[in-house]
Amino acid sequence: MKLPTAFSAPLSLLIALTAVAAAQTPPPLKMGLWEHQISVQMSGMPSGSASTHNLTHQSCFTSDSWKNAMQEMQGQRAMQHTTCSTTNMEQDSRHISFDVQCSTTNQGYLSSMHIDMHFDSPEAMHGSNTVKISGPGMPQGMTVVSTVKSRWVSSDCGDVKPIAPPPASTSGTPPS
Repeated sequence: MKLPTAFSAPLSLLIALTAVAAAQTPPPLKMGLWEHQISVQMSGMPSGSASTHNLTHQSCFTSDSWKNAMQEMQGQRAMQHTTCSTTNMEQDSRHISFDVQCSTTNQGYLSSMHIDMHFDSPEAMHGSNTVKISGPGMPQGMTVVSTVKSRWVSSDCGDVKPIAPPPASTSGTPPS
């Protein structure tokens, strides 16, 4: 089953770039190339199966890319037929956590996400997130739990491009 764009794009970003959900202003971390070791456990898929995936991902962080990622993670960018809200924001210089709830206005999907990140040093961070999705074809709901351990690699990102803001949606429902 293919998840609707309203959830597959944020879900992909959530899984691959959990660490960038850290702060609208950059946290006390080095900017540059980062490597993320990510473990993803999915349960309640429409097929009834469960799975675990481990992956490695690299990201290039700049001061601007933190802002872009945070806006994406908090659902502050308009997505077609989707409304998101952020609650329970807690942040200090070593930790951030928050919740995001999204719903589609035309397909009946609901999602809730909890993000929890810890900045261990200027060159290391770790965290977890949980995403719960329900809607047509998923009466039991689907849960995705991810953990991430990230480390700074270099101030030079090489061929890895910073996170760019997604194109503006012309027919999206603005977030509330």
